[in-house]
Amino acid sequence: MTQILFIELLGGLGDVLIALPAIQSLTASHPQAHMTVLTFAPGDSLLHHHPQVHRVLRAPADQARQAAIEALRSPYDLVVTDTTYDGIADLVRQSGAPRTVTNLWRSPPSDQGVSDRMLQILLHEGLITEAAAREHRHPRLHPTAEECDRVQAWLTPLGHPRIALYPDAGMAIKQWSPDRFVALGRLLHQRYGASLIVPAGADPKQAQAIVDQLEDATLWPRGSLRDLAALFAQLDGVVAVDTGPARIAAAVGTPTVTLFGPAWQGRYGQPAPHINLQGYSPCPERNIANFTEQACWYSGTCPFAWDTCVNLITPEQVAAAIDEILERKREEAQSTKFGVAAWGNESVASNLVGPTNSPMLENFENSRSPQTVPKMGREVGTGGGNLPRIKQYPELKTSTRNGLRISESSWQNSPQATLARPYPLPLSPWLSARNLLVLRLDNIGDVLMTAPALQAIKETNPQARLTLMASPAGALAGPLLPWVDEVLPWRVLWQALGRPPGDVEQDWALIDALKSHQFDGAIIFTSFKQSPHPAALICQMAGIPLRLGASQETGECLTQRIADLPSDLHQVERNLRLVETAGFQVQNRHLSLAIPPSSHVPAEPYLLLNPWASCPSRMYDLERFAIAARTLSDKTGWPVVVTGTAKDRAAAAPLLDILDPQVIDLIGQTSLGDLVALVAQARLLLSNNTSTMHIADATQTPSVILFAGTELERQWQPRQTRARLLRRPTPCSPCYAFTCPYELECLDIPPEDVAAAGLALLNFEF
Repeated sequence: MTQILFIELLGGLGDVLIALPAIQSLTASHPQAHMTVLTFAPGDSLLHHHPQVHRVLRAPADQARQAAIEALRSPYDLVVTDTTYDGIADLVRQSGAPRTVTNLWRSPPSDQGVSDRMLQILLHEGLITEAAAREHRHPRLHPTAEECDRVQAWLTPLGHPRIALYPDAGMAIKQWSPDRFVALGRLLHQRYGASLIVPAGADPKQAQAIVDQLEDATLWPRGSLRDLAALFAQLDGVVAVDTGPARIAAAVGTPTVTLFGPAWQGRYGQPAPHINLQGYSPCPERNIANFTEQACWYSGTCPFAWDTCVNLITPEQVAAAIDEILERKREEAQSTKFGVAAWGNESVASNLVGPTNSPMLENFENSRSPQTVPKMGREVGTGGGNLPRIKQYPELKTSTRNGLRISESSWQNSPQATLARPYPLPLSPWLSARNLLVLRLDNIGDVLMTAPALQAIKETNPQARLTLMASPAGALAGPLLPWVDEVLPWRVLWQALGRPPGDVEQDWALIDALKSHQFDGAIIFTSFKQSPHPAALICQMAGIPLRLGASQETGECLTQRIADLPSDLHQVERNLRLVETAGFQVQNRHLSLAIPPSSHVPAEPYLLLNPWASCPSRMYDLERFAIAARTLSDKTGWPVVVTGTAKDRAAAAPLLDILDPQVIDLIGQTSLGDLVALVAQARLLLSNNTSTMHIADATQTPSVILFAGTELERQWQPRQTRARLLRRPTPCSPCYAFTCPYELECLDIPPEDVAAAGLALLNFEF
């Protein structure tokens, strides 16, 4: 391999530095190769003089695709891209290069750094060595001696410790207010007599105002990014919000405190020894998988009472982080062979050498999932997680209008390379099992979301007989899951789904029934707030030798337990992680169902309205639903098919009156199979957060979902169809309540907004 091209066109300064460990590791793993990087200005300048980057191509602004086309005219042995928009991934695949990696962003776990994920993927692809990944896990920038000399002359009058306060945020929602920077500067000056440097960025007046309020503070005039890197390289610490300059400081080896707001520090934080502080970590609006879907991102305003969650980080917390950095620096100085003074003039070269021991690298050698270690005022991600076969998931876009949260997902159909595990797994006893029981004891939608996991079990072990045990309602989904050989309906005592519990003799009858099947193993699927242990106890008493579940609780009932799944993981992914732990290989992470024929499907185009839900707290107002559907029907000329069960008939009269004469009333007339067929053929679905939402995700039917604040969207939302989720942010979300104790404010959405979302998905003008 002699020619490598790395395409980094995500657009942010920080994105270049996030990708830099992957670039460094590729060059180190192929020392004979010539590394070319295509990226935007001004980040391109940071790669100049980098010993592992031989050529930098600058992409003109707003011309990413054309720049990629031009770059790919040259022959390369390997092309890697972290960019997929504008068809760039397709260009790479079609480039003729012998090896390509078309997406280094493949849904990392919530507390695995994105840079670590990139290294992990390249390791799995066999494109980098473990030694290179260890050595180059930290991004490194290389100011020249001349650049450093200029800065050193400027810094000479300033004593140690020298701390930079970088107030620029790029976006208002990420800003830590100037008064907090001033308060922090005063604390640092009082405690250490610190020399404070405030670099002028996009808002030099703000930087000057901070300097004017601080004793012994100096304004660093705005210059090039390389000058800023040379400055940071000779400081004792840097404080900045989650922006590119914070990453520059870390990349020159200067201890950095980064303040995070909308983005999650577990994914985007700086690796140790840097410190990441997260503002309002329990925010119910937070979407770790895609922070751009949060209500605050494009609106620029927080939906809660404070101005930004970053401002919930106090100057005292940041000062405590600086205390830790300076104390560590003192200890290192005292332990050096020559007894260097605590605030001596270290060389820039020493700042460029980062630690090589890495929690991330441990994850190449074990199969544990990511963990988070929370601390008061600070959260530290330990990274990690094994890497299954992965395909790209939908990219989510969010907008906010009049306080209404609108989330949109769009499916990209481009095929993705699959990833093999780095080492062979020991033979799992599950793979030799021939009679398996899987348990999902909730409602229909919960059972449907086990589909990819059931498919993985059956495809990995096709000789196994698969029995699904589900609630009587959930058992109706059995015919839609072609990997299931038998369905065992059972209403268990510990999960009565709102009904009075039955007689305890039911459990003894269940134990006898399970004994009669002589199962080799039981896989217990649960949500994040459910325990697998009651089911595991029943299975243990029935003599089932293998019992798998996800739980943070210890116990003897499970023979295999996965304890560290993130609580906000999407339910489909939660199910998949469980079966992967047992050794089953996942080829398809997407929801899919068997679609049966149905005589109820109209021959003409139609809209489908299913306005019901299993609990009142998730139901949008029926008359508003009807008005929205009627508006859509008027605009499109398509009738509205209304579905529901027989018990919904009594409440349906006002809704049907509003829709008449454009309604096709099928309430109480369809089976679950009919409903799946109707959803699959509909031009658009209108629904609450209920089973029809998951059916539409499987059939890739465009959907407008009235998603109440009862749950977190990221745990349940559609992942592969185009969908708009509508909800008003409320402080009580997620409440997980069966009934709302208030006025269901989270679903106080005008029907005009519902109709507008539907027309946008259909590309109709409102």
